[in-house]
Order: sequence, then C-alpha cells, then structure tokens
Amino acid sequence: MYKLFFLSAVLLISGSEAQLELWQDPICNTGGQKYKFYGSGNLNSAWNNKVSHVVAIEGNYILYQEPNFAGKALIVLEGDAVPMSSDWNDKLSSVKFLGNGCVKRGIDFAGADIKRIPNVSTMDSCMKYCNEEERCKSVAHDVPNQNCWIKTGERGARVNIKAGVDSASKSCYQKKALPRIEKCVHKDFDFYGADIGSVSAADIPSCVESCQGLENCKSIAFSKGTCWRKDKRLGAIPRPKTDVHSVEMICVESC
Repeated sequence: MYKLFFLSAVLLISGSEAQLELWQDPICNTGGQKYKFYGSGNLNSAWNNKVSHVVAIEGNYILYQEPNFAGKALIVLEGDAVPMSSDWNDKLSSVKFLGNGCVKRGIDFAGADIKRIPNVSTMDSCMKYCNEEERCKSVAHDVPNQNCWIKTGERGARVNIKAGVDSASKSCYQKKALPRIEKCVHKDFDFYGADIGSVSAADIPSCVESCQGLENCKSIAFSKGTCWRKDKRLGAIPRPKTDVHSVEMICVESC
C-alpha cells in the first residue's frame, strides 16, 4: 500500500524557484521518507515534528519549530544539507521561503568585518567595495542606513535573521556573472597599454569585478593570474597575443 503525504497551507512556486527536500531519516540518502517541499507553509500531521534532515536544493529558507512561522528558527541557505541536531530533530513545524539568488534578503552575515562603508545605496555598489579588497569574501548591506559591511568570511562569522539587511557572497556573484562575461571575452587578444594598475586575480570574472570597483576602468586584460585594468576601452594598442584575454566593460554592463 502506498501512503500519500500532503503539506497544508503551502504556497506553490512555479519552476525551480523553491525546492526544499524534507527527510524522515537523519542521513538523507540512506532511507526513510522524502518529500519535496515548495514555497512556504505549515507541515501537516504526516510530517509535522517528524523531519530529521533537510536539503535546500533551490532557494533560502527559515525553518520554525511552531506552526505559522513561530517559535525557534533556523536559517537554511541554498546548497545546505542539514542533519537536525538534538534540539531540532523531529521538531520542524513550518517553513518560510525567503527567495533565491545570490542576495539573501532579511539575512545578516554578521561578524568577520573588514570595515564599514557608509552611503552605499545598492547591493551592486556594496559588492564593488568587496571586489576592491582581496580579503573580502562576502558583504552585508544595511539598506535603511545605507551601510555596506565587507567581510572575510564566506557568510561572515554567523548567519542571523535581520530585517532590512541583505547579504551576499562574492563567489556567488562571480558565478552569476560568468555567462554574461564569457560573451564579452576577446580570447588570445591583448588590450595593451593604458594601464591604471595590475592586481592578482583567480580568473577573468574576478578581474572584471576588480575593474568594476574603479571609476575610470573601461577594460581589462587577463593572463595567468594577473589582471591589468585599463582607462581606455581597447587599451592603447589592441593586438593579438597568445594566453592574454581581454574584456570591454561596456560589453559586460550592457549584456
């Protein structure tokens, strides 16, 4: 006999925007019942207080120990696989979907601060300051007060729920930008000269993002871990050159 399990008060989200796997076994792939939960809502009697493991396939979530998003809360971000600790095992009652993408809205990557930058109005501007700092791995943007905190940790030192604060990791932004940047790369072509300085960079997206943090940077040339930023769209002398790859910033920003 097959048993059907349903979730009550669930807001269904189309496509792959939200997907949380719930398991009734502490080790998610070794047995037990599994349910793919979409959106926000309360768990009904089949699953209420019976979840031992969660996996955030798509999206970011807050888990609650009481119905209707009340009681003790636990943050689960996209990509997390979380076996429930003793104070959470078989105690999950409701789930709130926070949205997906690189920006974690209402989430504070607290601590691990490098510095605070005031008068920053957007997340894009905040991330540009992170790109300028080699140690920076994430940011927290205090939207009402327009403060940008750049961090040494991928998620700061800890993850908190905080209204008005949005957070993002640098690595996520780079992955998001990669398809757009790839269309703009002139492979084996050097935008030679017109340099405004060079920095170490892991890859072309990192080089591009370091240019985005400079007011007069109009293009880059990248080769073997070194990034040259330029104040002219094609450098001073554009020329073919093996193992040098160049990008016009106007192309990246218009795609």
